Amino acid sequence: MISDDWRGIKLMHLFADYHMHSTYSDGRGTIKEMAEAARAKGLEEITIADHGPRNIGVGVKNAELLLDIKEEIRELNEELSDLQVLAGVEADVVDLAGAIDVPKKIYKELDMLLVGLHPHVWPNNLKTAWDYVAMNKFQLYLSPARRKVRTTNTKTLVEALYKHDVDIVTHPGLGMPLDLEEVAKACVVTETAYEINCGHGYQTVAEIEKVARQGVKFVLNSDAHFTSSVGELQIGAEILKQAKVPVEQVINARSH
Repeated sequence: MISDDWRGIKLMHLFADYHMHSTYSDGRGTIKEMAEAARAKGLEEITIADHGPRNIGVGVKNAELLLDIKEEIRELNEELSDLQVLAGVEADVVDLAGAIDVPKKIYKELDMLLVGLHPHVWPNNLKTAWDYVAMNKFQLYLSPARRKVRTTNTKTLVEALYKHDVDIVTHPGLGMPLDLEEVAKACVVTETAYEINCGHGYQTVAEIEKVARQGVKFVLNSDAHFTSSVGELQIGAEILKQAKVPVEQVINARSH
C-alpha cells in the first residue's frame, strides 16, 4: 500500500488536527483559545479530545462532563465561520477485555472517539491492575516482562478497537510496547485511523513503513496541550514523506 510515486511534502495540505486537550483535562488553553490558535494556523477542523475520567490526575471529572463540553463547543461553532470544532474524547482502556472509561451512551453523542493506552489509569479489576498497570511499569526494567507486556498490551488494545466504534487510536507504542503491525491490521478491519503523534515525536520512518504496508489510514495529530502546539504537524509530515506514504492514505491531508 506504499506508493512509489510520492509527490513531495510541499504538495500535501494538512487541514485538520483531531487530537488536542483543553483545561477540562490537562491542557493549558480553554476550548476557545485552542480554537483561536487553530484558526491562526489556517486549520479547517479540530477535535477537542480531553482525557477520559479514569486517567489518574488528568482526566475529566466524570464522563457526563463530556456532554457539557459538547454543548460549549456547539455554542462556539455558532460564532465561527472558518473553523469546525468537533467534540471528542481520548478514552482510556481500563481492563484486559478492552473496556474503556467512557460509556457507549456518552461517546455515541460525541463527534469523535479516540482511544489510547495510558500507564496511569484506574483499572476495572485486580487482574488488570497487575497484568496491565503494574507490568507496564516493571517492563521498563525487566526484559522478560517487556515481552509479556507487549503481548498483553496488543491484545488489550485490539479488543478495544473491536468492541468500540473508535475513530483514532492514539500514540500507539508510546511508552507501552505493542505489536504495531497487529494493531494496524485491527485498524484496517475496524476502519480506525492510526495516529502519527507529532507532539511526542517518538515514531520512526521504519516503523511507519511497516505499518503502512498493512493498508492502514493515518492521521497526523499534534496532541496539543498548549495553544502554541496546535497544528504543529511537520514532524509527522516529514516521516510520511520519507516513508513514501501517499497523501490518499492520510485522513487529514489532501493534495494541493
